[in-house]
Amino acid sequence: MKHDDSAVAALRGVSLFAGLDDKTLGRIAQQTKPYRFGDGDAVIDEDSSGRFGRLYIVVSGVAEARINDGTVATFGPGDHFGEMSVLDGNPRSAAIVASGELETLGLSAWNMRTLLREEPDIAMHVIETLVARLRNVNEALRD
Repeated sequence: MKHDDSAVAALRGVSLFAGLDDKTLGRIAQQTKPYRFGDGDAVIDEDSSGRFGRLYIVVSGVAEARINDGTVATFGPGDHFGEMSVLDGNPRSAAIVASGELETLGLSAWNMRTLLREEPDIAMHVIETLVARLRNVNEALRD
């Protein structure tokens, strides 16, 4: 199976790209690159720039988001991280560390921005996902 085929299959299960047709997923897949990390490897350093960073999609394994050495979130297959910093270019808000063997697809900030400009469906999915996350944070703060 070619990288694009396996990448499309992986992208199909990602909420950020839910509902997009295979042609659009193929367009995204062409812009991704596979990355593998070993247990304890840093995927993203906290406070690093997102301007030249990547959005990562977990294909297999688990990654942990850490702030001040405490785990604040975990990511498994189909999850994604790094999109906020890729979109606004601001420093990363957490470190991401592989917990065991981790296989990801990376989408560079440059390619992500190009896709968002050229594919309105992708842009809408990203907006909807970020709004849902913000609503969840607001709900948690209310409780």
